Amino acid sequence: MKVLNQSIQLSNVASDERIVKSGALMFFRALRTVADYVSEIPEAATQAASDIAEAWEQSRPNVR
Repeated sequence: MKVLNQSIQLSNVASDERIVKSGALMFFRALRTVADYVSEIPEAATQAASDIAEAWEQSRPNVR
């Protein structure tokens, strides 16, 4: 009896060939997420500064 050995491809060659595109896509998505987060920081900092100033004023004792 003759045995024929054949290799079986375990990965998708088409997706392996597009690894650069997949990597770039993941990088750009992460970059956009970071940019969206950073764009919210000035708004949060402004609100925090306002809250701190308001709390400072409210902490003063009532002077009559």
